[in-house]
Amino acid sequence: MSSAPAGVDVREYAYGYYSFQGFSDSTPHTFEAGNRWLVTKIQIFAGPAEPVNFVLEAGGGGSGGPPDFIVEAGGCMTLEPNGAFRGRITMSGEGAFLMVEFWWQSTANVSYPAIVVTP
Repeated sequence: MSSAPAGVDVREYAYGYYSFQGFSDSTPHTFEAGNRWLVTKIQIFAGPAEPVNFVLEAGGGGSGGPPDFIVEAGGCMTLEPNGAFRGRITMSGEGAFLMVEFWWQSTANVSYPAIVVTP
């Protein structure tokens, strides 16, 4: 009998997504999963009337300063950090839509990570 190769056992991870379309004004919203997500893709869609300000906050850093990205009104952007990003996402823009795809390390009951949204 041979032993399994060293490395990550993919059966320990599960794949999911989170979407949010509740931007009714320019109030920034922060999305975080307590470092439990390994983000593979982020899609941002700006509403027709207002651009999206978008910030990636690695390691639970504080917000502030200019946005990392601006998506013009009616535009879209796809980022693919490929599992390296665990931090917070902060964005604002009336009519915006956010889609985040990620892996997470599952537990015995394969609990989905709690996504906390702070307006």
